[in-house]
Amino acid sequence: MKSKRPVPKSLQQVAYLSKLLDSSIRIPFSNISIGLEPILGLVPILGDSIGFIMSSYIMVILWRNNGSGKLLAKMSLNMMVDALLAVIPVLGNILDFFVKTNERNLKLALEYYEEDKHQGSAWAVIVPVVMLLLLMMGLMLVGVYYTFGYLYHLIF
Repeated sequence: MKSKRPVPKSLQQVAYLSKLLDSSIRIPFSNISIGLEPILGLVPILGDSIGFIMSSYIMVILWRNNGSGKLLAKMSLNMMVDALLAVIPVLGNILDFFVKTNERNLKLALEYYEEDKHQGSAWAVIVPVVMLLLLMMGLMLVGVYYTFGYLYHLIF
């Protein structure tokens, strides 16, 4: 299906940044490639912050080119998951080698411009995410309640 909207020239900039962050360095004698993001992630706090800012710039480019709310919400969700994984010491750095968030977001952008996917409001993404977060918080509160109850009975 042909797109109803022109693909912005700045999408080339998004493709370049995505490749730079996720797969610009090929590991010799393998099919594995890494980018700057997992390398930056080795520097505590500062490295992940720089990676997040560069990923955010990709979203700014798409926002300036009239990306839909749904597209930007999906991309934000990918970035939030990536940021949450980055917080986990060592495991977060290892996952950065395999989870290529920027390339995933580039794919979403290409689907939006070339195939007319991810149209519409951000609410289609936000509402289920908020409901999931509320459910998780509720389960955590129940867990905390039972843990403290158990500890209380052990002590007293």
